[in-house]
Amino acid sequence: MPRLLGIAVIFSVVASWGHNLLVSSFDTAAIQRYAHASSLSYLSLEKMQTSEYLSLSRLEPLLQVIDPESESGATIFRDSSNNNIKRLIVACRGSANPKNFGTNLKFKLTPATKLSQPTPTGAMVHEGFQDASLGLWKELAQPLLSRIKEEDVNEIIFTGHSLGAANALLTSVHYRTSVPSSSSLSRPSIVTFGGPKLCNSILARFIRNDALEDCSILHLVHDKDPVLANNQKLWNDLGFVDVGIELECDPNSPAVHTQAEEKPKSFFSSFAWNILDHCNYMGIYIGPRA
Repeated sequence: MPRLLGIAVIFSVVASWGHNLLVSSFDTAAIQRYAHASSLSYLSLEKMQTSEYLSLSRLEPLLQVIDPESESGATIFRDSSNNNIKRLIVACRGSANPKNFGTNLKFKLTPATKLSQPTPTGAMVHEGFQDASLGLWKELAQPLLSRIKEEDVNEIIFTGHSLGAANALLTSVHYRTSVPSSSSLSRPSIVTFGGPKLCNSILARFIRNDALEDCSILHLVHDKDPVLANNQKLWNDLGFVDVGIELECDPNSPAVHTQAEEKPKSFFSSFAWNILDHCNYMGIYIGPRA
């Protein structure tokens, strides 16, 4: 049986990143709630009201924005699961229309000049994701920053699935430049599902060590996801690398495997073929609906 990540403490020795020991705490219920938020972000505010995920997650959708250029979207949720924590969750929607899929296909690495802050020489990023996240942040910035003041928030989470995972990571970089560094809210957490690699090693190192310094960045993946499995060679050939801590989860149950030997054996583990598995994370369907 895989060990559930209960109240889990994830230790990542990131000497290769030039960091000290990074200790981040995530509990399974919270990770599953972020998966619910990522799933709900595919729905309009009206349709969310009839989704069982809304009541299960104890999330309250506050507002929704869409970038008119890229048609990327995001929903801001209030997390009502803990009365002692005033948490807002920004859930960036994954691909749901032809323009979104067009964004994914603009995978050329281009200079990272649109991230709201100077980046090192040679820093390169996925062209489509850089443009989409900038457009989305322009729509998201004012309502999010206003809500933070109104709600007296003490924690911010950015999450998303697939394209939404890429937008969640990059919009959190934009967000960081908009909040005073002295504020506790200047250190958001980023938790994503089925997200792509999106930048070269120079930018990845800059994001970890500078742009999102002291922020927790967790990417949930699984080996049945055909989008991840079938794009690894392309990403590697293009020089794309990971930014945060990557952990494998179960597609059909709320389990996160902290060690390789915990993962249950699967006949299909070396052959990811079912496109629906790209939308199955933590026992939750995260994808477009009719």
